[in-house]
Amino acid sequence: AGGTGPAPEPAPDSLAGLPAGPAGPGHPSPADWRDEVLYSVLVDRFEAGPRPVGYGDPADGDSRHGGNLAGITSRLDYLRDLGVTTLLLSPVTRTTPDSYHGYAPVHLLAVDPYLGSLADLRELVGAAHRHGIRVVLDLVVNHAARIFEYEGGDDGWKGAAHPAPIGAWTTDFKPVELAVPEHFSRRGQIADWKDPDHAALGDFPPGYRRLATENPATRALLLRVARWWLRETDADGVRLDAIRHLDPDFVRELTADLKRYAATMGKHNFLVLGEYSSTADGPIVDSLALGFDSAYNYPEYRRQSWALHGAAPARDLADSLATAADAFGPHLPRLVRFIDNHDVYRFLRDGEPDGRLRVALAFLMFSIGIPMLYYGTEQGFRQPTRRLERECSADRAAPRNREDMFAAGRFVSASSAGDRFDTSSAMFRWTRRLADVRRRFVALRRGDQAVRWSDPDGPGGYVFSRRHGDEEVVVVLNTADEPRRVALDTGGRWADALDPGYVGPSPDVDVDGFGVRVLVRTGPR
Repeated sequence: AGGTGPAPEPAPDSLAGLPAGPAGPGHPSPADWRDEVLYSVLVDRFEAGPRPVGYGDPADGDSRHGGNLAGITSRLDYLRDLGVTTLLLSPVTRTTPDSYHGYAPVHLLAVDPYLGSLADLRELVGAAHRHGIRVVLDLVVNHAARIFEYEGGDDGWKGAAHPAPIGAWTTDFKPVELAVPEHFSRRGQIADWKDPDHAALGDFPPGYRRLATENPATRALLLRVARWWLRETDADGVRLDAIRHLDPDFVRELTADLKRYAATMGKHNFLVLGEYSSTADGPIVDSLALGFDSAYNYPEYRRQSWALHGAAPARDLADSLATAADAFGPHLPRLVRFIDNHDVYRFLRDGEPDGRLRVALAFLMFSIGIPMLYYGTEQGFRQPTRRLERECSADRAAPRNREDMFAAGRFVSASSAGDRFDTSSAMFRWTRRLADVRRRFVALRRGDQAVRWSDPDGPGGYVFSRRHGDEEVVVVLNTADEPRRVALDTGGRWADALDPGYVGPSPDVDVDGFGVRVLVRTGPR
């Protein structure tokens, strides 16, 4: 419940005097991020460790529910058993008490006391590394909480030409070097998301004050903040939120600076992941030119949703891949692929059969790109909607896509109630099988992808091959709820990595409704 909240631990209030160099050798980077399976968690909703502290009504989706860093540490065995190799945390920076999601920071050098302490974060990262799991931090550097009011109290758009005068500071913002008006853009709140000036300079609703990343002095301070988090935590990468709202020059500086600093710690393949919720490929392509190693593949997520839900021909999946390959070229294998996340609807809608999620998870795990699971999807969490269009204010994705996963949680649905860390559930075991097959075959991690066939008339077969060197794997998916027979001219003998009893093709491949086959060559062509 609400109240005074947990006592924050001491944290540096100033950048002055903080060590500039690395703490020492860090955990090494992976050889290739394409080998990884990412798992995205909303810390407040995943698991409540010892001494959980909420704020507000724990049954209200917009309150804090008590999930914390220690809780995640206690579930690392669960994640390892699932096949997760990289953990992507929601922001852990100190925020306002009502900011359960972490995107309203008030102290950029402190861990949010509702989530734990810096020691808890270090313990999580260290324990994750011992479990063979890497950790990526969500670094919020584009805005702060509503830490001041504008003169006159009006939050509206002020115009792009000049910063607006501010009135009272309502919250102490740290580090102190950033707590001056010059380090904020001060153009008022975004009113037109399509207007480039609004997008580049405006405050996020509900009044999150935009840091002036167009100001070189502000940029220099934020670079020091970013280095501090890497030095103190030994994280393996960072996620940058809402990159369309960051100054491009700042992004270039930040990505290059973090990689240089990480290299001094022995992290020679440090991940910088960008988030840009675009329906078009072009803006993502442009953002990759700023130095990102990877970005969320939002355009393909948008294009593929209807087909994966059986509401459009399977051919749409092939067309989407062709479009992405043309747009992204050699960058495509490094993009993060997902079927849901904390900003969009959960994949499985109310009323849909579990089989749709089984096929979608196979599509996620075996397609080109780096797969990212969203917490609870492996347990079949559902969204109380049947909408396939983009999220809208009349049918918000959040907070119903941010359920409590822990047993004591009170913000739950029929699909998420109770202790949901069930390693014997059918969807968990299926997801683990897919991750294991992906790990066994390098072609499913690093191989090129070519479409062999896709049903042009409706739900049905989608067949593609992944090839790396001499290894080839053919994936057959059926997005329909009825069996399909797919003609496949492959030659030779093949086995199904998911079904040891299968022998084929001959030359046809039979696949059940919502079925999946992963064909591996066992004999000569």
